[in-house]
Amino acid sequence: MTIQRLPLLVGSAVLLSVVSVASMVGSAPQDQHLKDSDLKKLAQSLTDYIEARIEEKKVSEATSDVATAMEKLQRKLAKTPAQGDILASPADLGRAIWLSYDYGRKRPTRGKVADKEFVGSVFTKDAPLEYAVWAPAKYSASSGPYPLVITIPDEDERPADHLRDRWTEGAVQDGAILACPVMPENAGDWAGRDGIGRVIVLMRAVYEEYGVDFDRIYLSGRGLGVPTALGIAEKFPDRFAGVIGRSGDAGDVSPQNFQNLPTFFAGGGALVTKFEGEIARLGYSNCTVQADALTADIWNWIEATQRDSYPSQVTLIPGSPFPKRAYWLEVPPSDGTSSRIHAQVDRKTNTVTVEGSGMTEFTLHFNDLLVDMNQPIIVIANGQRHEDLIPRSRPIVLASMFSGACDPGRVFVNAKSYHLPHLGSDSEDGGD
Repeated sequence: MTIQRLPLLVGSAVLLSVVSVASMVGSAPQDQHLKDSDLKKLAQSLTDYIEARIEEKKVSEATSDVATAMEKLQRKLAKTPAQGDILASPADLGRAIWLSYDYGRKRPTRGKVADKEFVGSVFTKDAPLEYAVWAPAKYSASSGPYPLVITIPDEDERPADHLRDRWTEGAVQDGAILACPVMPENAGDWAGRDGIGRVIVLMRAVYEEYGVDFDRIYLSGRGLGVPTALGIAEKFPDRFAGVIGRSGDAGDVSPQNFQNLPTFFAGGGALVTKFEGEIARLGYSNCTVQADALTADIWNWIEATQRDSYPSQVTLIPGSPFPKRAYWLEVPPSDGTSSRIHAQVDRKTNTVTVEGSGMTEFTLHFNDLLVDMNQPIIVIANGQRHEDLIPRSRPIVLASMFSGACDPGRVFVNAKSYHLPHLGSDSEDGGD
């Protein structure tokens, strides 16, 4: 049976039905301790669990099988930093999730640009998601995972032509999966709900078929696709390893949510220059502009760039309905223009310091790369101190898998919400 995974969370009025259907901190490198052969049974149990949830049959049995498979790995993990608990090893747990996609059984199109259709989420048989895809001629799941470039064409480009004409570098064609969606007919909808939905669901369509490296998914745009790509990345900064702009200007996109999301511009105009300057003023230093860049230069940048799934600092300017999450930090949607939150984790002291305004609560997602979950975790929220021992939770992991809130490169094992008291400088505390 082919299991259609639940989609990446995309939200918005039109895309809520998508939801309903539903790298590393320096002091704790992400090491995999187990071999793929060790993880095989766990991966199969995760596959069976997702199938059971989708079919709403034998969910309890499938959940028990996952628990049994995890427990059988205790001995192999006993002498590792995980101390016998796979929930304490995000790299092993993420690899098991990747293996659960069972890519080895799939025989996707390769060695040519193929026009395809995807039915799922908000896309029906009468109105499927249309896209073009390229996979290397020598693609095989066993030689992966592969970087994925989702590339948005210019207004006058067909997806298949865009892939054939704009990504001709041999190293790219040999080393990456490329996918290009048919964008809405009305260019004004590209950065709206329809355009966002096509790009985000395309990610799902590709990773269900091809062995994608979830820490190396890049969003690219050409011409009109450049501001579209930046606008989508701003809303989902933790989904991508980087954003690429080609022969197009940046648009009016704030760089504040790009703290951990590198950008590369091959050409551009005044708005690219403005974006680059604002990035520098924020101190992020992750924006590259190379006016004469060729596809080979872009590929060199891709090879040197991957997602930092667990950054030590996160800054988030929330919106409505997105962005509301970045990496391990989540906040309620906000319609305000002054909402801002910054969080920093110090694993040595097991402390997360959060400062923000324009909101009253936030949620932190935890794993053992960010903090030591065997010890109490200290959270300081606008000066207010909390200290809690937060256990790792198998049900949280499974629920996160089913909802699409995690991926193989970004796995959390519990979460906790906190109150964010108003700062003395906030208007509500102004003493009126």
